[in-house]
Amino acid sequence: MSIVRVTVRTFQNAEHATLFTGISANIPDLLKKHGLKADCRIARSQEKPHEIISIWVYDDEAHMEAVRKVLAEFSKFPNSLNPKEVAYQADVLASIQVGGGG
Repeated sequence: MSIVRVTVRTFQNAEHATLFTGISANIPDLLKKHGLKADCRIARSQEKPHEIISIWVYDDEAHMEAVRKVLAEFSKFPNSLNPKEVAYQADVLASIQVGGGG
């Protein structure tokens, strides 16, 4: 089954978080250019506007490694914003979708 990776990035301020989300808008084109598909949600915390939560779903370990390798090239500038980063990774046990998409 697939792998999910949740990353919580806490930036110094809301402006840095907004800058990160703006930069993230380029991710789809970057992954398409490398022939990679992606399933990702990027959200801003309702309680902490300087906190961004990314949820990635990967097909398997190889897919995750390929996507993360491409994103590593992309992440130099976002990392310069020096966010505190906490990541969680897990094997998906079940996927439940009812009705329309997100």
